[in-house]
Amino acid sequence: MSGMTIQDPDRPSILFSENVKVPFWVIGILGLVLGVTAGAMTGVAVRNLVGDDPIIAGSDATLFYVCFALAVLLDIFLLFNFTNLAITVNDRGLEFRYGMFGKFFAWDTMSNAKSNEYRWITYGGWGIRFSTQGRRAWSQLSVKEGVVVDVTEGGKKRHYFISTRRPEELESVLLSKIAVEDTEPPA
Repeated sequence: MSGMTIQDPDRPSILFSENVKVPFWVIGILGLVLGVTAGAMTGVAVRNLVGDDPIIAGSDATLFYVCFALAVLLDIFLLFNFTNLAITVNDRGLEFRYGMFGKFFAWDTMSNAKSNEYRWITYGGWGIRFSTQGRRAWSQLSVKEGVVVDVTEGGKKRHYFISTRRPEELESVLLSKIAVEDTEPPA
């Protein structure tokens, strides 16, 4: 019996999976900016550049360090949640997520998928973006291609752009399942 794989009936089969990571140089730049900012701010707050007295002291110093700590925590939160866009297509549908933020669309909510180039100006940047005319984007910095998926969400037609380094493959998998769902007779 060794060598046999038993498929769990409650676990859907994975048809496509990709982790679209932000380039390492972006993380390096963010870390460098955070480190330089932290060093400069702490140096200014703790010691006057000309004399030995601190520029801020007492309750002002406490407020400074609380704000600084909150800024560091926000930076860490962004780094952990927006450096990897995970895309999974399985028997149940399409899921994509940035850290703790995600979307899932069942097959019966999707009507089309098409490879497309990402135009950041249309969406106003990268990450989780909302634009006019029902357009949404889950885009990754430096990834110029993706797939636009037409879905019905909350009774409205939406177009989700999803960054991927393998747009033709994702488009093909989505279209094959969307076509199957469209041709199946109602139960």
